[in-house]
Amino acid sequence: VVQNLKTLYMDLLRPIELESSFGHFNDAVLTVSELEARPQVLLIGQYSTGKTSLIKWVTGINSAFFDIRPQPSTDKFMAVVHGDEEKVINGDAATCLPKLPYSGLSRFGSSFLSKFQVLVEDAEILKQITFIDTPGVLSGDKQRISRGYDFMKVCRWLASRSDLILLLFDAHKLDISDEFKEVIESIKGDGDKCRCVLNKADEIDGENLVKVYGALMWNLGKILQTPEVARMYVGSFWDEDYKCKDLERLLNQDRKDLVQELRDLPRNVCVRRVNEVVARARAVKVHMALGCSLRAKLPAFGACGRRQQKQRYLTEHLPEVYAEVMKEYEFAPGDMPPLENFKERLRSFKDFRSFQRSCKTQQETLDRLIQQEIPRLMALVGGVSASDLGNKAPNGGKTEAQEFRLEGVSRAAERSWLCSFFVLLLLVLLAAGVAAF
Repeated sequence: VVQNLKTLYMDLLRPIELESSFGHFNDAVLTVSELEARPQVLLIGQYSTGKTSLIKWVTGINSAFFDIRPQPSTDKFMAVVHGDEEKVINGDAATCLPKLPYSGLSRFGSSFLSKFQVLVEDAEILKQITFIDTPGVLSGDKQRISRGYDFMKVCRWLASRSDLILLLFDAHKLDISDEFKEVIESIKGDGDKCRCVLNKADEIDGENLVKVYGALMWNLGKILQTPEVARMYVGSFWDEDYKCKDLERLLNQDRKDLVQELRDLPRNVCVRRVNEVVARARAVKVHMALGCSLRAKLPAFGACGRRQQKQRYLTEHLPEVYAEVMKEYEFAPGDMPPLENFKERLRSFKDFRSFQRSCKTQQETLDRLIQQEIPRLMALVGGVSASDLGNKAPNGGKTEAQEFRLEGVSRAAERSWLCSFFVLLLLVLLAAGVAAF
């Protein structure tokens, strides 16, 4: 399934993305290694919330490269992948390896790549899943500027290519820093993949743990602005014994549930890959319509800066363009890209003439991909039973509806024959009467 999906993406969708400048407004085009990659689990949290400890606990790896201390210790992005022997691959080399799906990280520059590493370990679970550890989220502008790269954009790139996102919180530190809040808001589009982990919960008694849980859910609700928050796992995710055993049964159950969800990731990877490509195709379809609409509104002659003035005008009046596109192409408001983000990207787009004059052919290709090719591919995945209403009956291959229809036809034919007979008999009698008269 993944191989067929890769062919569809490379042959049908990727050329349209490149032709329409889709990568300038959204994520860059997908690579073959990203489509074929193992399921990835991204861990994000403030410092000392137990991100590295959780990876160590799940994988069973006791490596010297895992620096676990009470103070902020992990200052690098570290991908933990499977290999025959333990070794570390630095960022610049990792982006060049075709087996790893990290070539797109080179767009963030050498400052980031110096803070990115790939740890190769021979652990059984790593044959199915890859883990990505992140530096602890900081607070304060000075600390953020000192990173030398855009932490939020890196997290957003990794989140879009991850299959599961774990947001870790310390039961003793419920304050969410400004940077962590920005990171959570930036990955709202991948909210269906987010799970919350309330770590170190064994250090609090049951009564206070309930209060901590409620306060954390309330804080997250304000950030995500949703009535329901993602699934919350409560526990202590390391090999140490529990300090408070009031809720030992609950903590153990959540640990089992988290491990089970991790082990279920490879089983559903095909469906998730298909879902990502379909969502991407729909986004490209909307992007093409917006680009054609903007191109059509440019003046025929751009002398005296008229074209640049019109581009600035269209950028500032983008809601009107959105309304026209939604009406013309029957897009739902939820299909449109975020307005402010698209407007910001549009300001840095040099010439609207780079958009296509007409997108009819590309729209037809995308419709064929979504309505024909993808459903044919999903038939290989299976898992959904068909309705019995469309099945043929065993009596000669005719269903009950067909039998009923045939019986009705035979009865109508019989009535028609009787009517014809009586009409003919009446005519004969009339003719005989006329002859006798």
